[in-house]
Amino acid sequence: MHNILHRIKTKLKRRYIKPKRSDYLQKIYERNPTTGNYVIQVGIDKYTDIFNDWDNAPFRKRDMDPDLVIFLENCFEEIPEKYGVDICFYLPKGGKDISREESLIAGIKTYYSFYLHQEIKILKNNYHKIFKYVLIALSLLGVSVFLGSSGDKNIILGTIQQGFNIGGWVFLWEVISMVFFPGREVSSEISKYQRFLNSLIYFKYGNENS
Repeated sequence: MHNILHRIKTKLKRRYIKPKRSDYLQKIYERNPTTGNYVIQVGIDKYTDIFNDWDNAPFRKRDMDPDLVIFLENCFEEIPEKYGVDICFYLPKGGKDISREESLIAGIKTYYSFYLHQEIKILKNNYHKIFKYVLIALSLLGVSVFLGSSGDKNIILGTIQQGFNIGGWVFLWEVISMVFFPGREVSSEISKYQRFLNSLIYFKYGNENS
């Protein structure tokens, strides 16, 4: 009886063991045998499917297809940052054009470089604001402390002192919120775009496996 219960418990444990993240990823994504990176596979009919149909600029300056952007972002979010990522575009057999491949890869890199620089610019602006707000907060709190230490019990002076004190803490709270909320979000976006730029991009045709 004891052995039967033990076997039942063992089966239940096996049934409800949460699968490892890496096992889940390997069921969805292939691994590059050379680099060990996870490979995001994208099937397209022609080169231009990568970019926005409404954008007639050259590939190097063209916006990417919105659906493709969302798909890639979802894939990158699924794959932990500790793993490298490759992006492999599959096209029908024939019509391979190395020069166009290079232009497309450059266009994809340019697209993500643009957004990376935008986020870096936002981050720098945030740092400037934080520095300015810290100076204002310290100045207001310094004045508040000075007025409070004067020993004068004047009601008007006390009100002014409280105003400086409140103003200083308001600016300090703004600094804290900028560091922990928008700052973290911007840093996450920068990390995401850097990861896109570091990914290996290549093309395969038909049933090509190498």
